[in-house]
Parts: sequence; structure tokens; C-alpha cells
Amino acid sequence: MLGQSVNLLGDWMQQTAQSWVVWELTHKVTALGITAFLSQIPFFIFGPWVGVIADRFDRRKILLLTQFLAMLFAFILAFLIQTNHLLLWHVYLLALLLGIVTAFNVTAEQAFIGDIVGPGNIQKAVALNNIINQLTRLIGPALAGWLIASVGITPAFWYNGISIIISIICILIIRSQREIKKPDGSGLMQFREGLNFLHNQKLLRLIILFAAIQTFFGMSIIQLLPAYSTVVLNGNAKTLGQLIGSAGAGALVGIVIVLPFVQKIKRSCIAIGGSVIWAGTWYVIFSFSRNLPLSMICQLMASLGAANVLTLSAGLMQELTPAHLRARVLSTFLMIIFGLQPIASYLVGRIADLIGINNTMLINGCCMVLLTLILLSTPALFKLRTRAQIPAIRNPGI
Repeated sequence: MLGQSVNLLGDWMQQTAQSWVVWELTHKVTALGITAFLSQIPFFIFGPWVGVIADRFDRRKILLLTQFLAMLFAFILAFLIQTNHLLLWHVYLLALLLGIVTAFNVTAEQAFIGDIVGPGNIQKAVALNNIINQLTRLIGPALAGWLIASVGITPAFWYNGISIIISIICILIIRSQREIKKPDGSGLMQFREGLNFLHNQKLLRLIILFAAIQTFFGMSIIQLLPAYSTVVLNGNAKTLGQLIGSAGAGALVGIVIVLPFVQKIKRSCIAIGGSVIWAGTWYVIFSFSRNLPLSMICQLMASLGAANVLTLSAGLMQELTPAHLRARVLSTFLMIIFGLQPIASYLVGRIADLIGINNTMLINGCCMVLLTLILLSTPALFKLRTRAQIPAIRNPGI
């Protein structure tokens, strides 16, 4: 918790600062889309291997390596900005490299949580981890916006690099009881084993579909916020920090207060689908906003639902998967929901340059609501029960 809190605070500061750098260099939404594309496409390209590697090797050592590389990239960005040598292609290249590292880091980290807490506490641990994520998401962007507006953009990158050092120290202290068993066969064969497991689990496939709708249409709206802050709201980096911070506040409230009630809904797909519809509705309202207070409220309310979608999905994916397949199934989950995101990031950037930021947000919000309603109206949905799907795995409270 200590390592994650410090590290994620710096991560959110860097993400906010990086978006602002790209916007200041280009003033094109397409450039923001390209940056997001490069940072997310590694989830799709390396999807078949990240889970296999996390299952085959020591996850703790994987985390140490990925954290060291992320620290190195943060320091390089800080140095280039401080010396006035930063060019757009530098940001693109480092976004791609960091995306590759993140693809391996996220999969190993999520599976590592299960190693530490044991199968009976995975959903609680995932929720706790997401609380930390959203709390830092609340503070980090706002702090980054204040720093950029008052001091400059470089401190955000320096802080992120230093925060990762603390994270590395915490990982060195942690020990898990997981026994490493190297499975036979090639990486693709082992990845196929995870796919075969998902093929036989209709509930998990539907959960992935709902999460994909949220990430494809909902997360792509976030990349528009730097342009929205200046073009629509006539604001600055502080405005961007307030919008992202509002989303973090909503996600935090959603996980801490709303999620326990949502988890009591017996049919998981209804709970997740309803959360997608809630988020999409508020994105539609957000598309008509022209003032900061209303925009902040819309971001807060939308994130109430969005956070529940991803937290419930990630927790169920781990809870309903055998330990020896957990990282592979997680990598498939991340590969699908984040692998599609680069396409959405590029398309949303292009469409926003053509038809406007608000119109693009309106289309995305409507797609979230309509597609989810279509899925929820499927008769076969109501035959799916979590316990019946995987009776051999202990699954309390779902």
C-alpha cells in the first residue's frame, strides 16, 4: 500500500503532465490520440506473452525490473524538458516504451496481489488496490496542474521517477508464498490454455465485453480533457487537473461507498452492465457542459460507475480463475480491453478534430448506453450464474 500510494501519485502526475506537454507542442487532439495509442498498443501486441511470463517466472522480480525501467523513462523525460531538448517524437517513443513496460507490470502486479492475499481475499485486495489508485488519481492530477501552472512542468516527471524508487524498496521487502512451476510448451501454447479456459466460461466472456465497452468508449473520453480544458472551458493546466481529479474523486467514492452495495447484486453482469449505463449517461450530459462546475460534477458521477465496472471485472476475473492460470487469463483480459483502446484513442482524436470535442463525447456516451442495453436484453444473460459457472472455486459474496 505504501509503495503503490507513492508510486501511483507520481504516475498520475506524469500522465497529466505528459498530456499537457503534447497539447502544448501541437494543439491537436490527434496528437493526444497518437500518444495514447502508442502507450496502449503494447497491451495488444504483447498480450499472448505477458501472462505466460508472469506465470512462468518470479512476479516480484518482474515488478522490480519494470519499475526500474519506468523510473528511467521518467528521468529521461524530465531531463529533456529541463534542458529544452524535448521534441514530439521523444514523447511518442517514450510513451511506446513505457507502454511495453506497463503491459508486463500491470499483469504481474495484479497476479502478485493474489499471491500475497490468497484466493479468499482477492476481490477485497483488488478493491483496496483500486481505492489507492483512485485516491492518488484524485490528488495527482490536481497537484500536477498546480505545479505546471505555478512552477513548471518538469517537477511532475522528477517526482514520478523518485516515487518509483520508494516503490522498488517496498517490493524488495515483500515476500509471497507462491511456488513457481514452469509449465511445458511454448508461450503461445500456454496462452492458448488461458484462452480455452475463457472459451468455456460464458460469464467471464460477458464480463470482458462489458469492460471493453467501458474502456473503449469511456476511457477514450479522458484523452480529450486537455483539449476540452482549453478549447471548451477556456482554462489551463489547473483546469485539466481539476477535471481529472473530479474523476478520481468519483471513482474513489464509487469503490469505497457504492461498490459494497453493488457487490450484493446476485447477478454480476447486471451490476456491471448497470454501471456502464450509469457512466455513459453522465458522459452524454458532460458533452453538453460548457462550464467547469458542471463538467466536474459529470466527471465525478461518471466515474462512480466506471470504477465499479473495472473493479468488479478485475476482481471476478481473478476470483473465478485457478491460480496457475490467473496471470494468463488476466493478460487476455487486459489484452482485449486495453488492446482495443489504442484504436479508440486514435479514432476519437481524429473524429474530435473533424466534428468537435463535445460531439465526439456525445457519440461515445450514447454508444456505451445503447450497446449495454442490447447486451442486457439478451435472454441468455439471465441464465448465467456465477456459482454455477465455476463450482469448484470458492466464491464468497458474489
